[in-house]
Amino acid sequence: MGQTSLETSVNHVLADLETLSDQIRVKIHLANMEAKKTWNEELEPRLFEARVHATEAKAASKAAIEATVKAFKDFSAKL
Repeated sequence: MGQTSLETSVNHVLADLETLSDQIRVKIHLANMEAKKTWNEELEPRLFEARVHATEAKAASKAAIEATVKAFKDFSAKL
């Protein structure tokens, strides 16, 4: 017996959903890789610098620490 029009339609929609699901999984994986790269290459080194500046406790250090806090908040908001 052949499929009904409804079954065929549902199967096409389900196939589209599976394709979208695969695409989303890839995007999430790549986003996670980009997030890790941003953390490792940009933010974590800034954390080290902020710690150094904090021990110096100068006005310029305060500004650098505040800039780092803002970068961390922006990054966290994007996750």
